[in-house]
Amino acid sequence: MYLVVSVWEPLPGQEEAFEAHGMEVAKELRNQSGVQMLEMFRSGNKRIAVHGYKDEATYQSLVSDPNGPFARAQAKHNVEEYGRWLYSERGETVPIA
Repeated sequence: MYLVVSVWEPLPGQEEAFEAHGMEVAKELRNQSGVQMLEMFRSGNKRIAVHGYKDEATYQSLVSDPNGPFARAQAKHNVEEYGRWLYSERGETVPIA
């Protein structure tokens, strides 16, 4: 699995709106073929999104493509009006024996 952990920060006073709009993006992304998991949790004022994809190619086609499903959902739900992306860590998972 290709795992991505993204760190977001809601803008001050926009925490509820950020989560509401972000959840709409998550719903759209979860429905894409090759998305194996998508969860979010709070850590202080940060929101951490954990995404699992079938492989890196799936991630690239869904998320990295500026015209792909993720970019379209972000624009449709105006997430960046309510929060900002800080960074992401990503890579292939290591099988645990």
